[in-house]
Amino acid sequence: MGDYFRVEVNELDRLLKQLKQSQEDMRDALTAMRDTGPKTTGSKALDRACDDFDDSWQDAITKIAQGTEAIEGKLEETRKGYMETEEAVRDAMTKGAAA
Repeated sequence: MGDYFRVEVNELDRLLKQLKQSQEDMRDALTAMRDTGPKTTGSKALDRACDDFDDSWQDAITKIAQGTEAIEGKLEETRKGYMETEEAVRDAMTKGAAA
């Protein structure tokens, strides 16, 4: 059965890193839109468009970020569980081989 199921902890680490980066990217995008306007572009129309975008996407991106954080937390728990199991199996086999 072990031949059919395998967990690559380093891949879980990579996924966690990507999730954290995606949260930062979403927040950075909203900040950039909020900060863009006539003071930087000289266009009032662009300022209004950025404000409209920020208003319409702020809640959605916040919810996405919260969901991503929840997934990240569960993934970290899963990773920890696999690491503990791997260590327990390794310790058991090491003790068994020494006997």
